[in-house]
Amino acid sequence: MAANKSNHQHPISAAAAIKPLRTARAGFKKSSSKSALSRQRVTLEDLRNSRERMQLKTLQRKISLSPRSDRRPPEKLGDFLPQWFQTHVTKTGDVLATASETLQSTLPEKLWRSIAFGPLQRGLLTLYCSCSTAKIEVDMLLRPGTPGLRHLQIATKGLIFKVKTVVDRARTTG
Repeated sequence: MAANKSNHQHPISAAAAIKPLRTARAGFKKSSSKSALSRQRVTLEDLRNSRERMQLKTLQRKISLSPRSDRRPPEKLGDFLPQWFQTHVTKTGDVLATASETLQSTLPEKLWRSIAFGPLQRGLLTLYCSCSTAKIEVDMLLRPGTPGLRHLQIATKGLIFKVKTVVDRARTTG
C-alpha cells in the first residue's frame, strides 16, 4: 500500500498547476485575491490601450506619408519664373551668342552661311547644314581634337564640348 500512495498523484495539484498558466496567458495578474470582475476590467483597459496604440501607429504612418516639413514650401510662379528664365534661357542664349561669334571667326564665310543653330542640350550643340558637303566640311573642322572645337570649348567655358551636324535644308536660309 505504501507503494500505491507514492505513485498516486492528487488530482487537485494538476489543476492547480494549469490555472496559473491560463491566467498568465490571458494577461491576468497572478494574485488570486482579485475577483472575476476586476479581471474583466484589466482586460478592458488592455483593449483600450491596444486600440490607442493602433491609433497612434496609424497616425505615425499618416505623418510619415505626408510631405516632409524640412522641405521648402512650393514657390509662387512669379518668384520661380525669373530665376528659371535666368538660369535656362539667358545662360543658354549667352552661350549660343558666344558660340556664334566663335564659329563665325573659325568657319569660312560660305560655310557660315550654310549652317543654322539647333538645340544645346547637355553640352551637345546641334548644327543644321544646308547640304551634305557643307555637313562634311563643318564636321571635319569641328571634330574632337581639332583646333576649331578646342577654340569653341574655350570660348564657351566648357559648356559646349561636342558638336553634332545634321543635314536639314528647311532650317537653313543659305
